[in-house]
Amino acid sequence: MPKIHPSSVVADGAILDDSVEVGPFCYVGPNVRIGAGTRLIGHCNIDGHTTLGTGNVIHPFSALGQPAQDHAVEPGAATYLEIGNDNVFREGTTAHTGTKPGTTTVIGNHNMFMNSCHVAHNCRVGNNVIYVGCACTAGYCEIMDNALISGLVGLHQFCRVGRFAIISGGSVFSKDIPPFMMAEGRNGGVKMINKIGLQRAGFSAEAITVIKHIFRIYYRSGLAPSNALAKIKEELPQTPEVLEFINFCETSKRGVISAHVEGHRN
Repeated sequence: MPKIHPSSVVADGAILDDSVEVGPFCYVGPNVRIGAGTRLIGHCNIDGHTTLGTGNVIHPFSALGQPAQDHAVEPGAATYLEIGNDNVFREGTTAHTGTKPGTTTVIGNHNMFMNSCHVAHNCRVGNNVIYVGCACTAGYCEIMDNALISGLVGLHQFCRVGRFAIISGGSVFSKDIPPFMMAEGRNGGVKMINKIGLQRAGFSAEAITVIKHIFRIYYRSGLAPSNALAKIKEELPQTPEVLEFINFCETSKRGVISAHVEGHRN
């Protein structure tokens, strides 16, 4: 049987694996499913149509599965939050269900959400992502694998952050951040590649060199984005990293953030 502190409430209908631990003063709603080895340390609220996989750790005052903060929410409609395995939700973190009936917010595996972070409705968070304290992503954002969202960062709804991208602390963006890049400021632009992150992740020296060439062509050549992409296609070897960058830019709906410009508001 799950280990449930007597001060906590687990509603009828909730499904908890026998190895789940629920600490003091927690609430688990009737449509919640919690997988093996997940721990609610205390003062946690898990509600809505929420599924947690295995090995997750939820720290005090986290609230997962509450309705979206959106006027479009239909009271009583079934919306969902799906969380994978081995995630850490530190104190005060929130993640909401989708907005429209039947829609889902998805969080993958091995992510860390530090204190007071927020994942809004209909977001897609990949694997091995880090949200540093007070980082917030608005509705329908997509955060791809191994991205790092630094502290006090805010992302506009529908924004995307590419794989292995990093956003510096205190930044605010309303456009997409492409993979492998480091961005900072208030739509201030891309500063450099995420070299340290790429090295730590085991990218080869050759791959990092090609990514440097992507940066120089797209962000330092002075070319318009479409012309820069054409130059990247023409001059660089079409490695997986090059193809990923091109596809990210060509599929952007909000537009890709530009180069860092002196005097730009940031």
